[in-house]
Amino acid sequence: MFYRRNWEVRHCEGPNTPEIKRRIFGWQRQMIYSAAAILTLASQCAPTVAPETVLAIVQTESHGHLFALGVNGARQPKPRTNAVDAAETARRYIAAGYSVDLGLGQINSRNMRALGLTWETVFDPCTNIAALGQLLTQSYNVAMPGRDPQSALRVAFSLYNSGSTSRGFRNGYVAKVVSNAGVADALTGYEGATLVSETSPRGEAREIIAAENAAPQPPILPARPAPPPAWNVFERAAYDRDTQRLADAERAEL
Repeated sequence: MFYRRNWEVRHCEGPNTPEIKRRIFGWQRQMIYSAAAILTLASQCAPTVAPETVLAIVQTESHGHLFALGVNGARQPKPRTNAVDAAETARRYIAAGYSVDLGLGQINSRNMRALGLTWETVFDPCTNIAALGQLLTQSYNVAMPGRDPQSALRVAFSLYNSGSTSRGFRNGYVAKVVSNAGVADALTGYEGATLVSETSPRGEAREIIAAENAAPQPPILPARPAPPPAWNVFERAAYDRDTQRLADAERAEL
């Protein structure tokens, strides 16, 4: 029997009532953090990253579920309601040869040791968010050389998701994070980016995004005229020199 209202479930009786209540209220007991709570955690626990960036990643990764588990390459387990149960479930999958993404930031189990995480701390909300910030900052610092800050930011999202500078673009992850941040991604291809460096002020990413979207669009340049006929040797030579100069300038900007 399916009960549509919590009141009906609380007051119903029958042979399957305990199981129905366990399933419904077990889902209700899951720790789901609000956007405001995640922003507060981000400010306190990952101060080198703009809070809005942390929120966008958490919404993409776990939708705010504190005990979220993501088993790579296997059927997903049912949601857990406490850290002990979540840790035990994750360890069973790892023992079977899988890697598991853990908690708010879906920190991969293979990164736990490098990040100083244990099964007692990985589901702590502040510790998990701090690990998210550390990984994202590392990814941003890897992506930054040779790229503008916004491109590096999006590449860092791809690295955070897949360890690759391009796979996160191909699988749609970067687009999801940008969408969850409420930012229109004007960049194309996979020259996108993600993060705030360890030495950057906390609000830098927010300022970069705002500046990017507020910047005037580049003017549309008029099309070049058709080249002079081949018999017009002098004008054709001047036209070819001008074409080469423009091509050299474009390559220098890449």
